Amino acid sequence: MSATVDHQQSAVNHARANTVTPAQEPSAALPLLDTAIVGAGIGGCYLAERIARRKESARYPGNGHVALFERTHRVGGRLWTVRMGQGSEAPVADLGAMRLHRGLRRVLDVVARAGLAGDLVPFDFGRPENPVHVRGVTLCQHQLADPTRIPYDLGERERGLAPGDLVRHAADALVPGFTELRRTHHEALEQGDAHRAARTAAAFRARRDTAAVGGLPLRHTTYADALRAVLGAEAVALLHDTGGYDVGTSGENAAEQLGLLFRTPPDAEYVTLRHGMQRLPLALCDRFTAAGGSLRLGHRLLRIDRAEPDAARAAAGRGEPPPRYRLTFALEDPRGRATGERLRVHARTVLLALPPGPLLRLAQDGLPFSPRLRADLAAVEAVPAHKLFLLYETAWWRRLGMTRGRATTDLPLRQLWYGGTCPPPAASRGDGPALLLAAYPSGPATASWTDAEARPAAAGTAAGAGAAGGAPDPAAPVPGAATVERAHRLVARMHGLPGLAAPLLARWQDWNRPPHDGAWHVWRPGHDPDTVAPRVRHPLPGEAVHLVSDCWTPDPGSIEGVVSCADAVLRELAGERGDR
Repeated sequence: MSATVDHQQSAVNHARANTVTPAQEPSAALPLLDTAIVGAGIGGCYLAERIARRKESARYPGNGHVALFERTHRVGGRLWTVRMGQGSEAPVADLGAMRLHRGLRRVLDVVARAGLAGDLVPFDFGRPENPVHVRGVTLCQHQLADPTRIPYDLGERERGLAPGDLVRHAADALVPGFTELRRTHHEALEQGDAHRAARTAAAFRARRDTAAVGGLPLRHTTYADALRAVLGAEAVALLHDTGGYDVGTSGENAAEQLGLLFRTPPDAEYVTLRHGMQRLPLALCDRFTAAGGSLRLGHRLLRIDRAEPDAARAAAGRGEPPPRYRLTFALEDPRGRATGERLRVHARTVLLALPPGPLLRLAQDGLPFSPRLRADLAAVEAVPAHKLFLLYETAWWRRLGMTRGRATTDLPLRQLWYGGTCPPPAASRGDGPALLLAAYPSGPATASWTDAEARPAAAGTAAGAGAAGGAPDPAAPVPGAATVERAHRLVARMHGLPGLAAPLLARWQDWNRPPHDGAWHVWRPGHDPDTVAPRVRHPLPGEAVHLVSDCWTPDPGSIEGVVSCADAVLRELAGERGDR
């Protein structure tokens, strides 16, 4: 058995001892909780592990229990790793988040604390030989700076610039000195010069916050409009078509998009976890349950109310501090169907590790809602995205000169990743089955991929085999035959292979399907994270109800964002409780 399976089996063993699902114990009572955490994505698992470990080391006030509740029957949220086939040697696919870069120091610290630093491996982003198929022409990535080869009529000052150079050209036009400030900032970080890094970051923010497009502040402008203000239409089309993301129709806040670009190292080194990104929340949850925390799957939060007087009197009779809140859950089976059971839980502190969609589906007459919070939740917008993985009998792309990394196209596929998103489990397998992330559209590009036939995989079948640990994952959807045939046909067309053999297996995830509302979020124009984020984290002053998500941080859609938000909430909790 591989080390991966051993590690994940450890998580399963702890979970079995400390996890309750509706099928096992539908109306199981819980003791009065010191902390109830709702949402077992990366944010909830990180909070649970940190709090449980603090309690274990007697550095956290209160002797009450900590429980982590999750609507689905898996841990990980938008980190979801599945195996394409049976057994530990089957290729691994990340249906959600799939990479980090070395500049994300908070996340790398969490990876190390979870014992996974040794599992970080290079993630190939783009290779010069990989294809770009746009406007019916197939080029190699290294040819995108050749104005005689690309099918775009760029302006005089844009000719000869590759897409990355065009982005930097636009950023410098929008925020003078952007490229130099960014380079200096990351050099300072690498050298450990915190003061210099802070000065350059402050200089960037000052210039960005005074920048304007057509008399309108950059923060009130969409990124697409900002690009169109400083680049020609053909240059914007080139970025849109070759970049894999729909920047030409982007409605996100231009100031925040430039901020994200500024915080990304110019020559970012990307990495991933050897056996899939879901290993990170699994490892954190393993540590949480090993410390005595309770994991409850299949629990959908309906509402939060203040605790009844009877609950306070009962706690006083036991010599315990009174609970402040009552949480009501509906219990669901692994298919997301209601069992008809309800569970009411009392807690002193509630941490909601949820994005805006699930929050807004809670009872609006309960906590923590206010008109201000509803307006703040609307400051971010969910971005739809799909991923379609195809398992082929062989890595046919190697015959064409491609090994790993990304290809892009203006076809509905938008992005392809040779070899999938994780390194093959056995590099010496030669001609064995090989994985392709065949389609990764996001934003408006998802509109042409309506897949009414997508359905959960049948447990135990080849198409439905396996979560990252090798066990069947009945929630992982299999696409309909028409979707697979269409994607395969487009892949063959893009590579000039009309006789390409059909794939063996397929796996599909639409991040706009319930219980999800999008793959990530972006800031809408007119909003500032520095103002909104603190209000959302603690929406009702005086109440011990906090919200945790990447969505309302400067880094929405990232693990770095959710970790920074969780750390801020943990600091606020320590202040409330007098923890030093």
